[in-house]
Amino acid sequence: MSAHGTGHASGHATNDNLLHKIAAKEKELESLVSTARTEAAALLSQARTDADGILRQAREQVAALTRAHDEKTAAEVARLQAQAEAAAQKDVEALRQSVGAHGEAAVRMVVERVVKGA
Repeated sequence: MSAHGTGHASGHATNDNLLHKIAAKEKELESLVSTARTEAAALLSQARTDADGILRQAREQVAALTRAHDEKTAAEVARLQAQAEAAAQKDVEALRQSVGAHGEAAVRMVVERVVKGA
């Protein structure tokens, strides 16, 4: 009977040892999961920081391109405005000369009619 009793005690020790190994493995896995979660959170935080930086750079580039476009547009508008003003000034001068020539002729004609009529 003592052989049987020793076998039972040995089986109980084996079960305890197995349960201890399972518990140790469970703790090891929990530690791995915790480490993985911490690393994932750090990666997510870094990804958010990187994304914010990329968005900021993109916004700055858009602003710079918009300013450059606005400056080019303003320069082109100023050039076209100066060109239009020069053409208008030329037209005004031509009209003044034409009116001046016709005005002198009109004054002569009025004077001649007044002189002949008198």
